[in-house]
Amino acid sequence: MIHKKLKVGHWEVDFLFAGERYDTDEGLDYLYYADAPDYVLRKAYHVMEDNKTDTGFAYSNPDSRMAVVVVGPTSSGGEFVNTLTHEIYHVAVAIAESIGVELDSETPAYISGDTLKSLFSVICELGCRECNK
Repeated sequence: MIHKKLKVGHWEVDFLFAGERYDTDEGLDYLYYADAPDYVLRKAYHVMEDNKTDTGFAYSNPDSRMAVVVVGPTSSGGEFVNTLTHEIYHVAVAIAESIGVELDSETPAYISGDTLKSLFSVICELGCRECNK
């Protein structure tokens, strides 16, 4: 999987991109490092082992200010961007809530936009594969 670590405010966010197949062990390692509870590890295990396209998941730990986002294999560039944006939303909400920001404020939108901008090179690489054939 492709790994990209970002600093988002005071949070550390690990992004893992599966490309063609999830790497279950690697995904679980990052979740374990972020102190994900057993039920999250079990759920993530099943998502990754199923290896269905157009799936992903996010886990956020407000105590340690760590998050893990995993984007699985996708069927198209549009689905890749859709899944990534969906999972970033979950992280933006967790970050906003952890600092006491209202979800209808601009802060979660800026968190999401800045995060997507930081991932632009990965988005171009994985999201546009069919465009670059």
